[in-house]
Amino acid sequence: MGAGKTTGVVSLGIAVGTALGFYVLAPNVEGGPTAVDSEAQSRLTAETDRADLETAEGEASDAVLSELATDAVGDDLADRSVLVMATSDADDEAVNAVRALIGDAGGEDAGTLRFDPSFTSPDSGDELKSLAAGSLPTGASLSEDRLDPGYHVGELLGQSLSGGRGAASASDRAVVLGALGNAGFFADGQDDLSPADAVVVVTGGASDGDGDGNYSTRFVADLVSALDATTGGVVLAGEHGSAERDGAVGLVRGDADATENVSTVDNVTTVAGRITVVRAVAEQLDGDAGAYGSASNAAAPTVE
Repeated sequence: MGAGKTTGVVSLGIAVGTALGFYVLAPNVEGGPTAVDSEAQSRLTAETDRADLETAEGEASDAVLSELATDAVGDDLADRSVLVMATSDADDEAVNAVRALIGDAGGEDAGTLRFDPSFTSPDSGDELKSLAAGSLPTGASLSEDRLDPGYHVGELLGQSLSGGRGAASASDRAVVLGALGNAGFFADGQDDLSPADAVVVVTGGASDGDGDGNYSTRFVADLVSALDATTGGVVLAGEHGSAERDGAVGLVRGDADATENVSTVDNVTTVAGRITVVRAVAEQLDGDAGAYGSASNAAAPTVE
């Protein structure tokens, strides 16, 4: 769902909730439901019209930028290989569009790895740590200071899939991917991966976990920090909600060390956001990082 559509749905939901709340909670108030029926309907109509306008404006902006996207990224990723990873709640259209735009920028496709919902579940933490410790590539290691499941599995994947000098052997990589895949942590893509210079992790718009506090979003934030430490660079791209305090993007932006190293984008469901993702990958490969998008904690709309 695009950013314009998301905003429209939220606005309409608020309007409907307000109207229904009055009818249910205050049926006998002076000037109550009967008296305000016309006013409530007018407010609902106005909110609906505003939501429709925002949706139309968003779609129009995307339509214009779609024609300019390829020129906007130029050959920023020429001769560089980029791997895309996607959490289970990532928008499929956004994942595919990011992958396509990476190609438009000259980037080599290192594959798209899609995670199963169990990957970010608190019930899987111990198993993931055990698998990470037991399937490390030759010469690889895990942090003794950061013991979080997300961080350890990020180190494992980073050291297995990173290209360049010191890259894991094909057999070691197969062991890692086989161990995680056979345990059910991958939904798709594990058979078509190759070493990468940089990684893009696409996530959804969750501002917290799913009935588990914010374990899942913290897992993703830890994952990208570890990937950044073991690859040529990482961009975490999510929907707007992910930039809230307990969302994956928000957690990275709230951590001074992480935000200095991992680039984040909070509007990946828009064409502008996808252009920014590609530019941010190039920025990462140059050794820089930034926080981009439309959320209040973004440092800039896009890479300068």
